[in-house]
Amino acid sequence: MKRAGLVAVITFIAALGAVPAGPAAASTAAGVWTVSRSPKVRVVVASGCPASLRAYQDVVNTFPGPPLVPPHPTAGIICRYGPATNTTTTARLERRTRLGRVEAGTLSTVVRRLSLAPPTGTSSCPADFGIVALIGFSYPGRADVGLWYQASGCQTLDNGRIGSFEGGNPSFYNAFLNTIDRLSPPVGR
Repeated sequence: MKRAGLVAVITFIAALGAVPAGPAAASTAAGVWTVSRSPKVRVVVASGCPASLRAYQDVVNTFPGPPLVPPHPTAGIICRYGPATNTTTTARLERRTRLGRVEAGTLSTVVRRLSLAPPTGTSSCPADFGIVALIGFSYPGRADVGLWYQASGCQTLDNGRIGSFEGGNPSFYNAFLNTIDRLSPPVGR
């Protein structure tokens, strides 16, 4: 199993409580799945997509949530990376999609409706090819908000503090996946 896949499995198992949950994933008393990996990148919509995610494993934000993002963005960006060819190289930027007010508003509404409940039970995840997307939203009078979307393996979406897991979550695998894939088609494996 690739190292990235092993890390995803260990992180998921930690979230289930089978191993001690560290800073990577834990559930809070409020029933929200917390996620924090380092180092983190700040997403700035006006700056565009970073050429590489080599040094990063998550995003950093000033928005604590829940939900994952504030309402009413004025613009957005989706940066799709991958697939990684092996665990020592970084997935390359494959697609950049700029979102206007309407598209960013549509995606933000879907993201705000995602269940943030911690994963429970047992899940069988497909292979993790290191496919990642950064999603950014800009707002008037506040810092941009970024999301880290793990788009292969056990798919997750997080804002650097809290997250949503695909398994057993229709708001993720129906609404979110359909919306993001319509706005910015996924990159190949």
